[in-house]
Amino acid sequence: MQQYLTGGLANLERPVHNRRYPKKLKLRAVRDYRNHRLPTKEILLKYDIRGLSQLRNWVILYNNGKEPVRKRVRKMGRKVSYDEKIEIVKWVLKHNHDYKQANDWTALKDRRGKTRGRQPADREKQLLKEIRDLKAKLREREVQIAFSKKLIEISNREVKRPNDIKRFKK
Repeated sequence: MQQYLTGGLANLERPVHNRRYPKKLKLRAVRDYRNHRLPTKEILLKYDIRGLSQLRNWVILYNNGKEPVRKRVRKMGRKVSYDEKIEIVKWVLKHNHDYKQANDWTALKDRRGKTRGRQPADREKQLLKEIRDLKAKLREREVQIAFSKKLIEISNREVKRPNDIKRFKK
């Protein structure tokens, strides 16, 4: 509800990517939180932090002597060709590290992650994919509309006259 009150319906949409905050912003927000300079909600608004749990995670890291920085993801090793994979498996088998009696070398062709983002080959599959995507977007919109209607209903419960509209507090 806090996200709706601060940013409206646009703030309820799920972001495509996680939000990144600069290191200096994180440190200033943590210091304000620890020194009780501002109430928590004002800190979230001032630094445009999406949720309280994010701020609390930064505070925990800071209290443990670590700086609240983004975690670095380790990169995978170098790319290995199909022929190199065969040589690796042969070497492992030769040295008595049994890798499930690898007789079928086609199993080494690794296609994990390669199909994501690719368009389906035929037109029918492509249209079905578009229909699924549109249905998901439509469902998301319906949920947003239902949420906003429920929020207005809750805010107007204490209204005594039909023409009297209770306003949201900001």
